[in-house]
Order: sequence, then structure tokens, then C-alpha cells
Amino acid sequence: MIKKNDFENVVWDFLFTYRQLLLNGNLHKRVDTKVYRKNPATWNTVLLSLETGIVLGLAKLLEENYFGRDFYDEELNCISKKIINLRDSFIAHNDLSKIRNRNSFLKENQLTGTDIINMIDALKKRAVEYQQAFSTKIEVQKLFEDTKRNAINDFDDWLKSFKTSL
Repeated sequence: MIKKNDFENVVWDFLFTYRQLLLNGNLHKRVDTKVYRKNPATWNTVLLSLETGIVLGLAKLLEENYFGRDFYDEELNCISKKIINLRDSFIAHNDLSKIRNRNSFLKENQLTGTDIINMIDALKKRAVEYQQAFSTKIEVQKLFEDTKRNAINDFDDWLKSFKTSL
């Protein structure tokens, strides 16, 4: 369980993971473009890095000293388990037996965008509950709305910057 004096840092970690999700989603919308086709290796590296960051960020938030990984909803428990499996056996610890059987492991632990969004929503709900329990000045819902708006605007500005030569 989160301690009151750690809550703000946990929220900032959460917002960073959420921003990675938003950037990843915006980049994925552009994989059918000429820019992607000109540099697929670079785009795929960025996309995979963001996806890895999302899984690592969510796995950290699911730790007991953060938000915990147990839910009343079986679907969320399944998503939580997949996130932890991906982190523990594939991303962070490289279990060689899982790497050898990569396709079956990834199929068994595959996450959809909807899964990730459902987990973000569930964790955000917990963050709001902690916000209220701790009577903090942080407004979780507002911070998420600001992050979404800023990520989209910053992303558009970032893409426009490529039109200028370096």
C-alpha cells in the first residue's frame, strides 16, 4: 500500500507511463504513412521502446508498495498477471526458456490496447481513492486530463519539428 508521503511520486511515475501509452498510440496511428515506410526500423525501435516502458511502468505500479495487483475483477487480475509475467520473464529478467518459446509465451501473455486502457483506468481509480483518503492537494483526474492534452499537443509539435533541418 502506498504511504501518504510517497503518493505524489507514485502519481508522477503513473503519469509518465500514461504519457508513454499516449505517445505510442499516436505513433501507431502513423505506421501506414510514407514517413514510417521510409524508416521502419527506427519507428519500430521507438514503438517497442515505448511498449516496453508501458509494461515496466504498469508492473511497477502493480507492486504492493504502490497500488497492488489484486483486483475484485477477474479480467483485471488476468491482465495484471500478464503484465507481471512479461516483465519478470521476458523484458527485465530474460528467462531463456521463455525466450526459446517466445511465440507461445507471447501468445499466452498477449495484451491488447483495451487491456492496457482497462488497467490504466483501474489504477487511476485507485489513485483517486488514495487522493481522497490522504486528502492531498494533487488532483489525479485533472493531472491525467492535462497529461493527455499536453501529450497530444507536444506530439504534434514534435512531428512538425522534423520539417526543419537539424
